[in-house]
Amino acid sequence: MLRYDEADLVRRLAAMPKPARVMFAAACAERLQPLYQRFHDLTGQGDPDSLAATLEAVWRVVLAGQDQEGLAQRQGLAEELVPDEDDDSWTPESAYGQHGAAAVAYAVRTWLADNPAEAGWAARQVYEAADYAAQQGQPELDLNAPDAEQEVLAQPVVQEALAGLAADLAAIDRADREPAGVAARLREQAHDGGERLARLAIP
Repeated sequence: MLRYDEADLVRRLAAMPKPARVMFAAACAERLQPLYQRFHDLTGQGDPDSLAATLEAVWRVVLAGQDQEGLAQRQGLAEELVPDEDDDSWTPESAYGQHGAAAVAYAVRTWLADNPAEAGWAARQVYEAADYAAQQGQPELDLNAPDAEQEVLAQPVVQEALAGLAADLAAIDRADREPAGVAARLREQAHDGGERLARLAIP
């Protein structure tokens, strides 16, 4: 059974060059875009087009290898799209909007701050979105029970998320040899995985 180990993940990311870390963070954000779209479709809230444009800018930065004008401002736009739990418009689906928008903001910050922890936080959004979906799908589960954590971890939606993160990390190992090709395949892989994740999270 796959488990989430953020400390180990960040150590691995720290050993990678900056473009590879940003590519991984962008892939994490890509995995959550289908869920963000579901959040928007169900609630009418959020702005998938604006969020997608910001994520597109991150992918362009990776391929160009240099700062693009306005990227810092786009970080702010992504952060503004993170739903507020204290807002009256909050719904159960808002958590997916929260994780989806936050992952994009962390992807931008991974480039701007050049800090592997930012990429780790992008990955955490994928894991936490899946963990939330697993709990939503088991309303009868007693989270204080001794085996509750293991039961949640074993749910298909959580294992799908963790398998996706592992696959993205493995793909990045080839980025130094063929960055453009790896980025294109990684993005497609992450998006396809995100569609599977969304179907598991919101049947």
